[in-house]
Formats: sequence, structure tokens, C-alpha cells
Amino acid sequence: MHGLKRIFYSGALSGVIELPEDEARRLKTVLRAQSGDRVELLSETSLAEGVIASVGKKNVLVRVDSVRAAVRPEYDFTVYQCLTKREYMDRMVEKYAELGVTRIVPVISARSLNSLKDNAFVRFGAIVRDAALQSENEFLPEITEAKNISEIKAEHESCLLFHERAGEKSFPDRIARNVGIIIGPEGGFTEKETVMLTEKGFRAYTPLNCVLKAETAAVLFAGMVRIGLS
Repeated sequence: MHGLKRIFYSGALSGVIELPEDEARRLKTVLRAQSGDRVELLSETSLAEGVIASVGKKNVLVRVDSVRAAVRPEYDFTVYQCLTKREYMDRMVEKYAELGVTRIVPVISARSLNSLKDNAFVRFGAIVRDAALQSENEFLPEITEAKNISEIKAEHESCLLFHERAGEKSFPDRIARNVGIIIGPEGGFTEKETVMLTEKGFRAYTPLNCVLKAETAAVLFAGMVRIGLS
């Protein structure tokens, strides 16, 4: 049932659950939940529905009524995202999760940042959980370790490269159910990288007659592809 208050919970979804402090606080202060309210608990594999049995000063108890498998999309949508500054990268990860991207691959390119700190993946995990709750998606995108752009393979039915100048002046008229797109960093791809990617099998497109910031291109083109998958 959509519209219920929803939180993320990684434990066993059965019986009466005492929520962790962070999720209890979210229910009480952010979602304004009260005893008797019906709620949903989302895990990485399941979605449970239940009722709040009690709300205390430091805890919330939820009685689980039903559990089912979380619904995963009938498509595979991978975004290869060249690394950008932290605030931009965080925002792009959030929007990809909201849009229903199934896999995010951080990419190191000539004009990108050259590494991710270990705590970035902890932060990304929290971001995609919150994004899934906000968007009512029932799955979390997989986030892989960073790869060098030379390691990227055109292994999808549709492999799309969005480029500010070097592509077809259109948008693909057909999006396969297994699609991968690559989005460049601030400053874009080098000519050598563009040639390498197209030789590997990525097809370049330039749907707009303007140059977008990396974070704008990320949301716009991922959104356009997601509409094509609907």
C-alpha cells in the first residue's frame, strides 16, 4: 500500500520489532508517526507492513503483519559516472537512486577526481536508502568500486555516451531493457576517451545544443533514459 510511512530496516522482518534509534527518531520526528499508525519496513530484499505498537521516549515498537518480496524493476540500468566533487557526486547518486538506476559505477577519467575515500561508500549507502524511501522504490541500486575508464566495457544491449558535441543530434528512439550510459566529469571527456568509448561500442548522442554541467547532465539524461524504460 503506497502512501504509508516507510523506513529502512535491515533486521529480520517478523514479530514485534524494536527499531534502531535512528529509524525510531525518523518515525517520531520526521514522519510524525504515532501509536496505531500503519507503517512499512523496507529491507534490501523484502517489504513488511505493520502497525506501531508503542512510541516511547527512546524507542518505537512495530508489530509486523505481513511480509513480501520487494519488487525489483524489469530492466537493468547502469550508470557509469565519472567522479566529481563530493557535493556533486552525492547529489548525482541520490538522483540516480530516485530515478530507479539499478547499478552505479564510479569512473576515474582524465578530467575526473582520481579516487574515492573509503567513507564515500558508507555515505553513498545512506544516500540511496533515503532516496529509495523518498521515491517509494523497493530496491537499492548496487554501487560498485571505482573503475578506470579504460576498464569500462560496452556490455549492455544499449550503450549510450552523452557528449556535448561529438554525438548524433538526437536522442535514441529505442532504449533496450538492459542499458548502460556514461556521464563525463566536469570538463567532459578527452578526445582520446571519446574515441576509445565509441570504438568499444558506446554510441554517442548530443540531444541538446548546449553544454551542461555534469550534475545537470546526470539528472537529465538518466531521467530521459528512465522514461524510455517505463
